[in-house]
Amino acid sequence: MAKILLVEDDDLVRDMLTQVLQRASHQVTCAANGEEATECLKREEPDIMVTDIIMPKKSGITLISEVKNRHPNLEIIAISGGGRLDPTGYLDLSETLGASVSFEKPIDNTALLMAIDLLLHGKKEKISH
Repeated sequence: MAKILLVEDDDLVRDMLTQVLQRASHQVTCAANGEEATECLKREEPDIMVTDIIMPKKSGITLISEVKNRHPNLEIIAISGGGRLDPTGYLDLSETLGASVSFEKPIDNTALLMAIDLLLHGKKEKISH
C-alpha cells in the first residue's frame, strides 16, 4: 500500500483514478490543481505523486519542478492528454524535470498500478511506457 497524492483537474478522471488506486489498497489524497497539491505536501508526505500536466492555477510542469526541489526523493508519475498539443512533448519535459514515469491519457490502469508497485520497490529502471 502506498500513500498517493493524485493531482488532476478533471473531476471524472480524478474520481476514476481514485477508485482504481483505492481498489488496489492505496491511500489516496486528491488535489484539483498544482496549488492544492503544494498545500497538501505541506501537511502530508506521500510515497508517490501522480499529476496531470495541463491544469489551471499551477501546471504539472511547474509542480514537478517545485516538488523535485523540495522533496527530491518523492516519486512522480506524470499524466497528460496533451491539451491542444501532442502529449508526448509535455511528458518528455516532465521526465526531464524529474518525473519517474509518464503516461498518456487515457491511462492504462494496469500499467499505472504496475508502475506504482515498481516505484515503491525501487525498480524504476524496469518501467517502460
